[in-house]
Amino acid sequence: MENKVEINASPSIEYVNSSGETPPNGAPPTSSLANKDRADEENDNIDKRSEEKPAGTKFTYHQKATFASAMMASLSNMMAASIISVFYPIEAKAKGMNQTVIGLVFSAFALTTGIGSPIWGKFIPVFGARFIFLAGAFVTGGCNVLFGFIVDMPTRATFTAFSFAIRLLEGLGSSATKTASAAIVAFTFPENVGTAVSLIEMTGGLAYAIGPAIGGLLYDAGGFRFPFFALGGLVLAIDIANFFLLPQQGQKKEESGPLTLVLSIPAIWLALLAVFVAAISLTSLVPTVPIHLKELGFTVLQISFIFLSFGLSYAISSVIWGAVADAKKATRIMMVFGAFGSALFFLFLGPSQLLKIPSTKLLAILVIPTGTVMMGLFIMPTFVDMYISAEWYGVPTNLGVTSIIAGLWNGVFAFGSLVGPLLGGALTQVYGFAYATTIFAGALISVMIVLCLFGVWEYRCGKGRRVPRSRLEMQANTTDEEQVPLIPNDV
Repeated sequence: MENKVEINASPSIEYVNSSGETPPNGAPPTSSLANKDRADEENDNIDKRSEEKPAGTKFTYHQKATFASAMMASLSNMMAASIISVFYPIEAKAKGMNQTVIGLVFSAFALTTGIGSPIWGKFIPVFGARFIFLAGAFVTGGCNVLFGFIVDMPTRATFTAFSFAIRLLEGLGSSATKTASAAIVAFTFPENVGTAVSLIEMTGGLAYAIGPAIGGLLYDAGGFRFPFFALGGLVLAIDIANFFLLPQQGQKKEESGPLTLVLSIPAIWLALLAVFVAAISLTSLVPTVPIHLKELGFTVLQISFIFLSFGLSYAISSVIWGAVADAKKATRIMMVFGAFGSALFFLFLGPSQLLKIPSTKLLAILVIPTGTVMMGLFIMPTFVDMYISAEWYGVPTNLGVTSIIAGLWNGVFAFGSLVGPLLGGALTQVYGFAYATTIFAGALISVMIVLCLFGVWEYRCGKGRRVPRSRLEMQANTTDEEQVPLIPNDV
C-alpha cells in the first residue's frame, strides 16, 4: 500500500496511508498534515454529526436545517434586492434624476457587495457565522422597508442621497448573508461543496430574475411603498424563522481565516481571474442583448421569455456542473471547456464578423440558452477549485478558510457584475454589438489559454510532481507528541 506523502526527516513519526490501514514494517513514514488540536476538533464535529444522523438517511438534521435556512435566505434576500428594477427608474426620473445617476444607484449595491464580501469572509469566524448570517438578513430587510419611505422625500437631493445611502447599506447586508451562507454550506457539506453551493446560487439567481416581475405587480397593486414593505417584511420574517432553525456553525468563537496564506496560492488567483472575466462577460449582456433582440424584430414579451430561458438554463446547468465538479474533481478541465464554449457563445451571439454569417432570430433563440449552459460550466467549478487548491497547499479546511474562499469568490463576482454592464454598454455604443461580443470572446479565449498554461506549469513544478512548500512546512512544525509512531517499530 502506497503512502500519501513521503518524508525522510525523522525515524519516529506517524504512519499514514490512504486506506487507514497499518503499513507493513519498513514502510516509509509520513507525518500528519494538521496539528493535534485541529484533528481533535474535526473528530468532535464528525462524531457530533454522526450522532444526529438517523439510520437510513443520507444527511443529518444539522445539515438539513442549515441548507433550508440558506435556501430561504437566498430566495428572499435576492428577490428583495432586485424588485426596484422595473419601477424605481420611473419614480426617480419623475423626481428629476438623470439616467446616469439612476444607473449609479443600481451600481451602488454591487459596489458594497464587492467590498463587503471579503471583509465578512475574514471576520465570520470571529463574530460567528450564524450571527453574520442573521444580522446581514436583518439589515437587508430593514433597508427594503426604509426604501419604501424615500418617495416622501421633499427634494431631488434628499431623494437621491437616501437612495444611495440605503442601497449601499443594503449591499453590505446582502453580502454578509450571502458570504456567510456560502461559507456555512461549504463547511457543512465538505463532500458536496459544488452541489450545495450551486443550489444556493441557483435559488438566488432565480429569485433575482423573478424579483423585478414581482416588484412590478406589487407596484401596480399598491404603489411605490407596497413592494418594499412586502418583500422587506418577508426577509425579516424568514430571518426570525432562521433564528430558531439555523444551528450553530463551528465553534462559537474561532480565529479568522488565513487570508494571506490563501492568497499566496497561485491557483486561487487563477480561479479569481476566471470568476472576474466570466462575471464581466455574463453581465455585459444585461443592457445590450435586449436592444439587439429588439433590432432583430422580437417583441417585448418575446424578449422577456428569452431572458427567462437565459436565467433558467444558467441556474439549472450550474447545479449539474456543481455535482459533476464534486464527483470528478476535474475542475480545471471543466473551466477550460467552459471558457472555450463561452467564447463560442459570444462569437455566435453577435454574430462576429469573423464567422461571416447573418444575424437571425433562430440563431439568437438557439445560442442564448445553449451559451449560458457553457457559462455555468465555466463559473461553477471555480469555487470548488479554490477549495481543492487550499486543501492541497496545506491550508486547514475549517470554517475560517471556507469563509475566506466564499468572501473572495462573492466579492470578485460582485465587482465583475459592476464592471460588466458599464463595459458592455460602452463597447456596444462605440463599436457595435457584434464587435463587443467578439472582444468578450477574445477575453474568454485568453483566460482559457492561461488556464492551460498554468495547468502545465502546475503539473511540472508543483501540484502534480511534488508536495507544496507550505504543506511541507506544516509537517515540519508538528509537535513531538504528533511524531510518536502509532505502531512501535518492534511490533
